[in-house]
Amino acid sequence: MFNFFKRKKQQIVKKKINNFDIELTASILAYEIARSDGDISESELLLILDEIKKISKKVNKSSEKILSIVEEYSKNSVSFHEFINDINRDYSKDDKLSLIHFLYDVAYADKNLDVSEERLIRRIADLIKIKDIEVLKIKNTSKNQLS
Repeated sequence: MFNFFKRKKQQIVKKKINNFDIELTASILAYEIARSDGDISESELLLILDEIKKISKKVNKSSEKILSIVEEYSKNSVSFHEFINDINRDYSKDDKLSLIHFLYDVAYADKNLDVSEERLIRRIADLIKIKDIEVLKIKNTSKNQLS
């Protein structure tokens, strides 16, 4: 009986870690989208920082510390494949769709969807097995939110 409670507690802790990892991965990819056009606008950074603030509350670390982690990953990352593998393993379909929506929101934050941002989002969507029709719907939703 006591083992049941131990297992339950371990599952809760593991779920919190997975949620943190999911949100951190989303923030790292969003940061990559923002910098893919060669310039991270203030509006893009503010949107990413909003997400980072949510993470910081959950893990009791400062937003600055988490932003530095995101920047470090971005600076030293050679490939997205480690993130893609994590997403394909840990994200539900709804999580994946939310990720693509967040990436488009960041890309449109400066009111301009750059070709490099579009390509990167489309590539990520393809690698995480999101159909083009779903990506286009999300893109249009994000674009229409600007109006």
